[in-house]
Amino acid sequence: MQTYGDFEARVRESFGRQNMMAELGVTIASVGAGEVVFEMPFQPRFTQQHGFLHAGAISSVLDSAAGFAALSVMPEEAGVLTIEMKISLMRVAKAPAFRFVGRVVKPGRTVVFAEAVAYGLEDGAETEVARLTASMMVVSGRAGVVG
Repeated sequence: MQTYGDFEARVRESFGRQNMMAELGVTIASVGAGEVVFEMPFQPRFTQQHGFLHAGAISSVLDSAAGFAALSVMPEEAGVLTIEMKISLMRVAKAPAFRFVGRVVKPGRTVVFAEAVAYGLEDGAETEVARLTASMMVVSGRAGVVG
């Protein structure tokens, strides 16, 4: 997959400006060309009424994982905006920690197709809890939108 410049530094710097990910306790585990891995501890303050991690929190992290995977293959001056996404919630999200893996499915000049998967981590096992598919717009020359 084609990359531009120091894509890992660009992804990490941009991620550092994402206040919502910081609030959720999300950290970057790894960055590769067209792939990012995030980790997040379970926190009761982000649960819904039954004690499971709220779908809104899961959706937000999946969206970011797909978006940052897309950013890793975009030109240095480009930013990324989600233009469409679909999320399937397959199991309740109750685990001590979670891993989110974002991957580029098909890079493009104007639109990047990506996916992200959320896993619950418990006792050395990984259980898929949700999956997202998304279209990410490559944005260049627009004030306020940078990588």
